[in-house]
Amino acid sequence: MSTLDFDAMELPARPGLTLTAYSAAPGTPDHDALRLLTAWAATEAASLGNGPAGHC
Repeated sequence: MSTLDFDAMELPARPGLTLTAYSAAPGTPDHDALRLLTAWAATEAASLGNGPAGHC
């Protein structure tokens, strides 16, 4: 059973683009998986010299 939730929001200033946010209840396998993805993204961004993931 999946415990992953999401919300999607179309961006009015950019027609055709959608911002999607995922979340999961703490202590669930999906929560652990999202934390792992966050760590991978931060590691890749740091190795590319882009700083923390999600910051421009």
